[in-house]
Amino acid sequence: MDDVKAMNRAGETVGKAVSTGLLAARRGAVRAGKAGAEAAQTAEAKLTERGVAPRQLAEALAESAEVARQEVVRTTRRARRKLAKTAKHTRKDLAKAAKQARKDALKSKTAKSAKQARKDAAKLKSSVKAEMLKLKARAREEAAALAAEAPKRKRRWPKVLLLLIVAGGVAVAVRNKAAQQHEEPPAPAPRPTEAAKPEGAEAPPASQNGQQQKSSTKS
Repeated sequence: MDDVKAMNRAGETVGKAVSTGLLAARRGAVRAGKAGAEAAQTAEAKLTERGVAPRQLAEALAESAEVARQEVVRTTRRARRKLAKTAKHTRKDLAKAAKQARKDALKSKTAKSAKQARKDAAKLKSSVKAEMLKLKARAREEAAALAAEAPKRKRRWPKVLLLLIVAGGVAVAVRNKAAQQHEEPPAPAPRPTEAAKPEGAEAPPASQNGQQQKSSTKS
């Protein structure tokens, strides 16, 4: 019950405050209207005293507004021109700065590439030097091995030469024998009569003929 009473009282208080505010606003509006009317009457009285009619005041205000508008337009045009010039100079400055930046970047890139090229050349030189040292060492080892094997080869040469000579002699003998076999037999010479033969002459034995043939083949 107490809560309900408190809520009712609060509602009544709020209603009174709202109504009081509305009344105050109305009174303020009335007072403002009266003050505006009084100010207008006072201004008209002053203008009348100076010989200026309210219409002339309105025209003067309109003219001043037009002049102000034209001045604003002129100022805007000037501002636009200045802004365009400033933008143009700014673009030129930016172009110069970009060009200089590209040049600097190119110089730095060229310097970096030259430095890298020098490093690569030094690495290549060191690698080539190492390879040359390896080749020299290998050549020395091979030369030492060949020098160690040289006496053995010199010792083998007489045997090889002897074998070659023997093989050449055998080949020549075989060729001569084959040539003799393929040659046509000579025509038989006429035998002398038995009366013409000397008494002391005797036919050579067959063994001597064989030895002579062998000696001819060997030669």
